[in-house]
Amino acid sequence: MTPRDAPELLQLMLDAAVEIGATIGEAPPQLSGARFNSEVLSEAISGGTVSRNESELPQRVAAAILDGVPILFGSLIGAPLKGNVDQQMRRYRNQATIARSWLGAEAPNLQLFILGPGGALLNPIWRQLAAEIEADDRTCRKLVWLYQNEPTIDDAKRFFERTFIARPWPVEQMTKQLDSMANISLPGGWEEAIEDPDLDFGALAERLIELEGEATP
Repeated sequence: MTPRDAPELLQLMLDAAVEIGATIGEAPPQLSGARFNSEVLSEAISGGTVSRNESELPQRVAAAILDGVPILFGSLIGAPLKGNVDQQMRRYRNQATIARSWLGAEAPNLQLFILGPGGALLNPIWRQLAAEIEADDRTCRKLVWLYQNEPTIDDAKRFFERTFIARPWPVEQMTKQLDSMANISLPGGWEEAIEDPDLDFGALAERLIELEGEATP
C-alpha cells in the first residue's frame, strides 16, 4: 500500500496540546497502519501477506497518545457534499477499527480528531456535516475542527477546549495557585490537633473550635 501522510496541521495541534498542559506520547505505528492485529498474526503463521485496497483506508492519518488516550488524526478534503464526506468518514471508521484491534483493553478509549478544509468554519453546510460526524458514535468518538484559512495555535487550543484535555484554568495560573497554597500555614495548634490520634472526628472539631476561640482577640 502507498505510504500515507499525516494531516497538514498535525504539528500545530500537538504544539497546542502541549501549551494547554497535555502530555504527548508516541503511538504504536500499527494504529495508523493498514493491517489488523489478527492479520499480522496470521501472516506470521502462514507466511502469506494480506493486501488491502487503498480506497478502504484514508489518505491522511496519524496517531498519538494525549494524556494517555489514543487519538487518530485525520482530515477531510473536497466539497461539502454528504456523499463526499460519508465516503471519507467510512475510511476513517475502517482505520479506527484497525487501531482498536491493536489497543486491547484501551480500545473503548480511542478517539478520532478530524480537521475540516480551510475556510469551513463560516460555511453552514460544513458545520452541519461536522455535527453529523460528531453525532455518529460508531467505532469511536469523533470531534471535528473547523477553521478558517490560516489557523493559529490559539485556534487549535480553542478546539481542544471541547476535548478531554481541556483545562479549567491556564497551566501557568494553576501553578501559581498551587505555589501560593503551599505557602499557607495552619493556625497555631491546628496541626498538632489534626495529627493527634486520640481525637475522633467530634473531639477534633471541638478542639479546633477551642483553638479558634483562643486565637480570637
